[in-house]
Amino acid sequence: MHSSFGLSIGLLPVALGFSHLARDESLLKPNHFIWSPPGEDDVRAPCPVLNTLANHEFLPHNGRNITLDKAIDALGNAMNIAPALATTFFNGGLRTNPTANATWFDLDMLHTHDVLEHDGSLSRRDMYFDTTNRFDPATFADFLSYFGNATVLSVNATADARARHVYNMSKINPEFTITQASLSIMVGESAMMMLVWGSVEEPGANREFFEYFFRNERLPVELGWMPGTTEIGAATAQSLIAAMVSASPNDVPLLF
Repeated sequence: MHSSFGLSIGLLPVALGFSHLARDESLLKPNHFIWSPPGEDDVRAPCPVLNTLANHEFLPHNGRNITLDKAIDALGNAMNIAPALATTFFNGGLRTNPTANATWFDLDMLHTHDVLEHDGSLSRRDMYFDTTNRFDPATFADFLSYFGNATVLSVNATADARARHVYNMSKINPEFTITQASLSIMVGESAMMMLVWGSVEEPGANREFFEYFFRNERLPVELGWMPGTTEIGAATAQSLIAAMVSASPNDVPLLF
């Protein structure tokens, strides 16, 4: 395991089931039950979370003019993500807007390579092969292949699978690059999946929820998911990112 962050994975619970997860139906909003795919003039990002929020109209359905207030409201209402963490996500997206001093971004701006979009996606081919960044079943299947028949994608297993999947992708892309900054984004994405499709108390993704979300860019409410009662904050996310880096396998590189 990589231990550069000096955090023991044993300090964090790994979900073995979901019978005790704290859920509250009052956290479900009308938009959780509204969904439609993007239309001809709508734009989408390489980020399935933001695409999903637009499909549910937590964000503008056209994918345009995403402001800080809209991002905070959308992430908070849809997934119970704290304002400070939502602000961090928004500021990352804002970096992709080429307009000086911009206070907004459109989802299609996030396709800019090596800002937020990166090689080694769990569900997209690298931009070297496909600049559309659309969901790719084969890429997603490779990532899932490391879990066998597991119904819960645990923190340790996801850290291992993510690293090995990325290593596989590096073998076929002659321009493959993962910097330290990219690694933080990539592991952060996986950590959020542990918290959203699991919980703050028991990080680890319900596989059925996880797969449904990626394949449909839709919140799995019809499968029984609802936001966790405990708000997902920056400190929780940072601790889990450190834990997942620590749990990554030693026999494959993390940077390329």
